[in-house]
Amino acid sequence: MSATLEFEVFTIFPDAIAAFVSAGLMGKAIARELVAVHCTDLRAFTHDRHRSVDDAPFGGGAGMVMKPGPIVEALEQVGEQRGPMHRILLTPSAPRFDQRAAERLARCDRIALLCGRYEGIDDRVREHWVDECLSIGDFVLNGGEVAAAVIIEAVARLREGVLGNPASVTGESFAAHDDDTDVEVDDRAGVESSQGDRRWRPGVVLEHPQYTRPASFRGHEVPPVLLGGDHGAVERWRRRAACLRTWALRPDLRPSFDLGDPIVLAVPAEDLEGEALEASAALARDHGVELARIGGRADRANSSSPEIAQLRDLKQLQRELRARAGREPWIVGVGAVEPGAAVLGPRLILDVLAFERQAAPGPLILWLGSPDHPRLAKRRPLAWLALSELGAEDPASAHRLRLALGSGLIDISQPQAAPAGAASLARAALSALRAGGLLRSRPPEPARETSP
Repeated sequence: MSATLEFEVFTIFPDAIAAFVSAGLMGKAIARELVAVHCTDLRAFTHDRHRSVDDAPFGGGAGMVMKPGPIVEALEQVGEQRGPMHRILLTPSAPRFDQRAAERLARCDRIALLCGRYEGIDDRVREHWVDECLSIGDFVLNGGEVAAAVIIEAVARLREGVLGNPASVTGESFAAHDDDTDVEVDDRAGVESSQGDRRWRPGVVLEHPQYTRPASFRGHEVPPVLLGGDHGAVERWRRRAACLRTWALRPDLRPSFDLGDPIVLAVPAEDLEGEALEASAALARDHGVELARIGGRADRANSSSPEIAQLRDLKQLQRELRARAGREPWIVGVGAVEPGAAVLGPRLILDVLAFERQAAPGPLILWLGSPDHPRLAKRRPLAWLALSELGAEDPASAHRLRLALGSGLIDISQPQAAPAGAASLARAALSALRAGGLLRSRPPEPARETSP
């Protein structure tokens, strides 16, 4: 790869491009010969006294179409004088230019950008004289010069030395979190061979909120974690905030994943009696998950049902799951919200926790008790689901605006819930897991024989 990244811009307004690249960091990069931008005026390749680059479209219709002759001649001459180039036609009718495309193009030495005008460029240029077409968005501009400027800056800033601090690129919105370092998920839970290995991919997030001095501005404070000097805590907060902001504004950017480790409904013993016990056991059975009664007797032989684990506290449950699955269990609290309140479903919560920890979810313990229950002891939930009655997870719901900006980010570590019965919470949680594609369908167990 050459030390200098060269752009060849073909346009009828070369001064517009020249003015843009002469300012700021781009101008400095050009002065240091890290980047070169050559502008070719397409009118210089016309052969009439009016220097016409356009003509009426065949078949009739509004507007004018740029003729192929000047463009192809310009491409050929520049190629002969300065060498081969990757030729890109800028047009709204093309695949979207994004950060992955910028990263790909940053590995090129010479890039040609064809700027159309009017109704566009004769399609024979697209068909025979370019290597690809790109669009910067689902909208139409008067010409391709603005799009060319966007691509020049987005690509050039990825080349070594263009930015003063190389780390500036790694934490930005849409920055690639290396997919080649996918976290392998332990497959002890048994995933069908047709699915292959399950992996959690870091995926793409928007940049975390940024703050500077003063720490207090007109009654608005900077998040305390950023002032504490704990760099590990700052990094974890930034990851969580970045993932939450992405779920708020661009949930389509987050990758999907599944859960294969044990999933356990953990219910305080006093909330798991009578009808609640029967309903919760039936739900666990129907959804292929486990049910644990927390605070009951440890002697399972005395359990009211052989399907229900009797455990002293969450510490014991965590220890048993860790021994079975070989991975640290995650405790997530479950609560129901009032109608119209923010719904924080399991895909959002588990994805945020995974991105914060840079690790796939472990065995999942869903705590169906109150936030201040004594059996929680020091095993506080990592986060809290806040579910509607039906357990739906709607990324377009009102919580998107509440998550959008800095201090308005919901703290998922705090209960966001109104009280509800154990069976109701279990039903909502399992429905939300299934709706989010996190609970795989399991074959029904054969009916058990009963004594006459």
